[in-house]
Amino acid sequence: MDVTFPFPFKPYDIQEKFMRELYVTLEQEKLGIFESPTGTGKSLSICCGALKWLRDCNQKVLEDLEKEVAKLKAEISSDTGSDDWLQEEYEKIKKNQTLVNLQLKLDKIKKQKELFDQMKARVSKHKSNANNKTMEFYYQKKGKSEKVGEDKENVTQDIESEEDRDLILEECEETEDNDEEEETVDDKENNDIIKIYISSRTHSQLSQFIGEIKRTVFKEDTRVVTLASRQHYCINSEVTKLKNVNLINERCLDMQKSKPKSTSVGEEGKVLKKTKTKSCSGCPYYNQNNITKLKERMLVDIMDMEDLVKCGKELKACPYYASRMALDDAEVVLISHAGIVSSGARAGISLKLQNNIVILDEAHGLTAALENAHSAPVSIKQLSAVKTFIQFYINKYRARLSSRNLLSLNQISFVVGKLLGMIKPKPTDKQNETTIFTLEDFVIKAEIDHMNLRPLVEFCRNTRLAPKLHGFSMRYSQQALEEEMNKSTVVKKSSFEMFMSNISKKKGEKVEEVKPEVKPAIVPINTPSETSAGSGLYAVLDFLDMLCDRSENGRVLAQKGDQSGQLKYLLLNPAEHFSEVVKQCRSVIVAGGTMEPINEFQALLTSNSTDNEIVNVVRCEHVVPPDNVLGICLSKGPTNVALNYSYENRMSNELLSETGRILRNICSIVPGGVVCFLPSYSYEQTVYDHLKNNKVIEAISKKKSIFREPKSAADVDQVLNKFAAAIKNKNGDQNGALLLSVVGGKLSEGLNFSDDLGRCVMVVGMPYPNVKSPELQEKMNYLNKTEGGGAGSIYYENLCMKAVNQCIGRAVRHANDYACVLLVDDRYSRAQTISALPSFVQKSLKANCNFGMTIGSIAKFFGRHKEKKT
Repeated sequence: MDVTFPFPFKPYDIQEKFMRELYVTLEQEKLGIFESPTGTGKSLSICCGALKWLRDCNQKVLEDLEKEVAKLKAEISSDTGSDDWLQEEYEKIKKNQTLVNLQLKLDKIKKQKELFDQMKARVSKHKSNANNKTMEFYYQKKGKSEKVGEDKENVTQDIESEEDRDLILEECEETEDNDEEEETVDDKENNDIIKIYISSRTHSQLSQFIGEIKRTVFKEDTRVVTLASRQHYCINSEVTKLKNVNLINERCLDMQKSKPKSTSVGEEGKVLKKTKTKSCSGCPYYNQNNITKLKERMLVDIMDMEDLVKCGKELKACPYYASRMALDDAEVVLISHAGIVSSGARAGISLKLQNNIVILDEAHGLTAALENAHSAPVSIKQLSAVKTFIQFYINKYRARLSSRNLLSLNQISFVVGKLLGMIKPKPTDKQNETTIFTLEDFVIKAEIDHMNLRPLVEFCRNTRLAPKLHGFSMRYSQQALEEEMNKSTVVKKSSFEMFMSNISKKKGEKVEEVKPEVKPAIVPINTPSETSAGSGLYAVLDFLDMLCDRSENGRVLAQKGDQSGQLKYLLLNPAEHFSEVVKQCRSVIVAGGTMEPINEFQALLTSNSTDNEIVNVVRCEHVVPPDNVLGICLSKGPTNVALNYSYENRMSNELLSETGRILRNICSIVPGGVVCFLPSYSYEQTVYDHLKNNKVIEAISKKKSIFREPKSAADVDQVLNKFAAAIKNKNGDQNGALLLSVVGGKLSEGLNFSDDLGRCVMVVGMPYPNVKSPELQEKMNYLNKTEGGGAGSIYYENLCMKAVNQCIGRAVRHANDYACVLLVDDRYSRAQTISALPSFVQKSLKANCNFGMTIGSIAKFFGRHKEKKT
C-alpha cells in the first residue's frame, strides 16, 4: 500500500517504514507488534502514522456517506411506475428511511467540524480578553475574594455541627445511586468519532507524545486529551492533602453532593442558624461554566498534564472533570497503562474501547502492568488498623446503627480477623514464612468459605464505609477509644455482677461485694499513625474482590510476620484480562524498543491461542551505523580474576576490588559521562563503601565527578541536573562524570543519556530476580505445566535480559550519537544471552574479552570518533 506522509521535516528512512507499517496495520484492522530500537523516533512515528490514518479514515467515511446519499437520492428520483405499486411504495419508504439516517450522520459530521471552528473562535476570544485584563482588576478581585473568604471563615467558626452525624452509616437501598453513577459525565453518544488511545508506562512519557504531536502537520485540527486520576489533576488543597487516591476520590464526590440548603425560618419569621459541617462545603473548582471553558481550551490547544493543571488554576476549573468532559469530543486520548489494563479503571472514567484503536508504547512493561493491576496486596498493618477501628466504631455507635448495618459490620470484622490470622505469626511460626494457596484452599484455610463475600464488598462500597472509617480514625485517638471501650466493658461486667448479687440475696445467700476494677486495653493492637483505617479498608476490599472472582489462574500469597506480613493476590495468566481489551478494539498495537521475546506479546494479543496470522510483527533496525556502537562482554578483570557476579560470589573482597579497578580505568579513558548500572540498591551501597574505604572513589574523583542514584524520586531531577552540569562544565583535570545507578531503578527506564551524557553504559553483573521467591517459583511452575519445554526457565532468563536491555537503551539516542556498551560478567558471553541482546549491539559485540583487549578497543573507538569530530 503506497502511503505518502507530509512532513515539515525530513524523517529518517526507518521512521518512514515504521509509519507505513503502522498505517497498513490499522487499515487492515489487525493486531500489531512493533519493535523499534532507541533512536528511531518511535514516539514521533506512532503519532504520524496514527494521525495520518485517522485523517484518511475520517475523510473516507465522509466521502462514502456523501456517495451513498447521492446514490440513494438518484435511485429515489429515478423510480418509475411498476405493476406492483405496493411493493414499490414499500421499497421507496425503506430507501427514504435509509436516506434520512445517512443524511443525519453526514450532517452530524459536518456540524462537528463547524462546532470545532466555533470553539476555536471562542477560545481565541477568551485568551485575548484575559490578556487585556489589568493588574488592578486582579487586585480588586483578589481583595473581594479575600474578604469573602474571611466572611466564610467566620461563618464556619460560628456553625456547630451535630456530633458525628457525618460518620454514621446510612441504610443502603438498592435504588440508591452508586459512586459510578455519581461520576458519570453526560453521554453524548458520539459513537461516530473514531478515537486513538495512546498508552505508555508513565505520565512523563505521555507528555513526550504531546510534544511529538505538536511537531506533526496534524497539530492544528487534532483534538487531544490526556487522562489521569484525581490524584494528578486535583487542584483543591483540601482534597490533595489526603494523599491516598481512593480517599481523594471519595472526598471529591462528597464535595459535589454538598449543596447549600435554604436558610430555615422559625414560626415568628426569625432566621434560624443553619447547622452545616465544614466538611460539606462544596469545591470552588467544580464550576460547570469554568470547566466548559477549560475543556474547550484543552481541545483547541494541545496541552500536557502540567499545562492543563496550570490552566485549570488560572480559570479556577477542575482539570479532572474538564478532561472527562472533553473525552467524548477527543480524537486522540493519552492514558497510562494502568488506566487501560484495569477494567475497574476503564469503567470509572467511562472509557469506550469499542471499534477504537489502542496503541501501547513501552510495551515491555505491559505484562507487569497487568499483574500489578490485579495483585491487590494488603499488609498486616492495614488489616490491624481496619480490625481495630471497626471494633471501636461498632462500640461507639452501636446504639445509632441499624440492625442490618450492625450485622454487616460484625461480618466484615470477622472476615478481617480471619485474614489477619493467616499472616499474624504464632510463637512457633517462622518469621517471613511464605505460603502460596489456590483460591479455594485459601478461603477454606482462612475459615471464610461459608461467607458470601460479594454482598459484604458491595455493602462497604455502597455505604461508603472506608471514608467514614478514615474520618473516624482521624477524629478520635486510639488511646481515647480504648479507654472508652474499657469503661463500657467494666460497666457491663459490674451490671451483670449486680444482677447475680440480687438473685443471690433473694435466695438468702451471702455474697461479697465485688468492686469493679479497670483492666488494660481490650484490643492491644498498636496501629501506626501513618496507616489509615480508611485506606487500609480499600486494600482489603480490593483483595476480597479478587477472591470473589475465583479464577483458576489466581493464587494467594500469605507471608507471615509482625511487621512484614502481607496477603497478595497473584495473577499467573495476564492474557485472560487483556483479552477484554483486544475483543472490543478495532486494532491493538504494542510497541517498544525491546520486544523480545515476541511470543510473550503474541500470547497476550491472541489469548494464548496459535492464531498468529492476525498479528502483524514489524521489526525496525537502529538508525545508528554499527561503527557508532561498541559492545564488549568483559569476562576477566585487570588482575585476570574471572568476573562472575552470581549471588554467591558478588560480595567477595577480590571481586569488589576488581570492580574498583575496572571503574578507575574506564573513567580514565572514556570522555564525558559514564553510567554504571549495578544489580540492586544494597549492592550499589556495598560497592560504594568498598571503593571509598580503599581510596578508589578518591582516585576516580580526580578524573570524574561521582554521583549516585537517589532512593527518593523527588531527588532524581536534582542529581541528573548536577550530573549534566559536571559533564558540560569541565573542572581542571576532570573530564565528565560517573553515575552509579541501579538496574530497574529510577534511571534505568525512560531517561535520555544522549551524546556526552552517556558515552559509556556499564552493566555490572546479571540482575536475575531472587529465584527462591515463592511468587516467582509459582509463576515458573505454572508456565512449566501449561506451556512445557522449560518455559519457566525461559521466563526467568527473559526477566533478567529485559532489565539489561532497558539499561543499554539509555545511550545512543539519535542517528549521530555513539557510545560504548560494557557488560561486566563472564555469563554475558553465553550464546543464549548474546542472542537476547538488542540487535544493534550484537552487530559490533566482542565476547569473552579480557581487560587488556577491552581497554584497547575502547581507546581506539573513542580515538576514532575524536578524529571524526576534528
